[in-house]
Amino acid sequence: MSFELSSRVISGEGQLENIPTLLKDRGLKDPAVLCDKNLFESSKYIRSCLDKLKEEFKLAFFLYDYPFEPSYQFIDTLNQEVMDSYGEDTIDCWIGIGGGSAMDSAKVLAILAKNKGKAIEYKGFPENLNSPLPVICIPSTTGTGSEVVFNASLIDEDTKVKMGVNYKKNYPLLAILDPKVVSGAPLSVLASSGCDALVHSLESFVSPLATSQSKMFSIMAFNLILDNLPVLLKSSGDKDNWLNMQWAAIFAMYGLSNSSSGPTGALSYHLGTNFKVNHGIAGAVFIGKVSRFNHENGYYEYSDLYNGAETNLTKEKKSLAVVHSIEELLKLAKIPNSLEEFGFKDSDVKGFCDFRSKVDGAFKMNPIEIGNEDLITKILN
Repeated sequence: MSFELSSRVISGEGQLENIPTLLKDRGLKDPAVLCDKNLFESSKYIRSCLDKLKEEFKLAFFLYDYPFEPSYQFIDTLNQEVMDSYGEDTIDCWIGIGGGSAMDSAKVLAILAKNKGKAIEYKGFPENLNSPLPVICIPSTTGTGSEVVFNASLIDEDTKVKMGVNYKKNYPLLAILDPKVVSGAPLSVLASSGCDALVHSLESFVSPLATSQSKMFSIMAFNLILDNLPVLLKSSGDKDNWLNMQWAAIFAMYGLSNSSSGPTGALSYHLGTNFKVNHGIAGAVFIGKVSRFNHENGYYEYSDLYNGAETNLTKEKKSLAVVHSIEELLKLAKIPNSLEEFGFKDSDVKGFCDFRSKVDGAFKMNPIEIGNEDLITKILN
């Protein structure tokens, strides 16, 4: 049995202001920053911290302004911009500030800085690469957990297939959790990212590859989300709620990266790439239906997630209570209950079924088999 936790996490209000010292302590002198454009333009705090960084370092600065999840082709364009502006071997680390897209892009740029070729040449799980530049991740959302894993999700614009670049020596050097970075997020971003963490916690929990250690993190993540996300969605939370959600995202990713994702994650890729749906929303659309499907077909292990006041309930009733709490949270987050809102038509069913056959491995990570008939009548309906 093995369990991986490889990135150092620094958390607390105002921690982003310490980044010059964190860089100097690690001997880093020539940082490059990739910051989400909307975040940069909307957050005075982010701009202030970056101004301080510019005062002490010759900073290479880029904005992430791609409207979708990053693609291999987008990364190549951005990497060429880096080369044209700064040349080779002038940057000694990458700092990704934003959601999963900005952080994942920074990870791949760190690989390309020390390895020639196009980003797509490193798709999948490459081996024996030159060591990437160190990466520091600063999440502005509370969902992906990208700040603590080596994986970087990318889409091939030509095939619409999402695989990414997953180099096991590309764990971020540091993850900085600062509630002042995330607390200005619009409710729509909070809902989508929080639901992304919810999906990670649930899929990792039910995975047949889960261990007692990974489940510990999945359970902690789930309960942190249930305790804090509703408060924030009602606009009544404080810095502690935001920080708890940041940790929930990390705990959920610890669980997921040491088990597996499942049908919800797979279906969200198809919905996201073919219907241009935000990744967090795409997963949230399916997770409630998959959870109820599992429960109604005899999977009552959700009872281990139960944290309610009534302690004398049967295992089945505890499981049902958990499924109900998932559905209520999705309703509060205003997650659509129908795919029709995204332009889904009856003619699109075949595309989902064809896709299901290509990702059978992901569906095998669900405790209850989901065949095509179940997919059509219970999940897509």
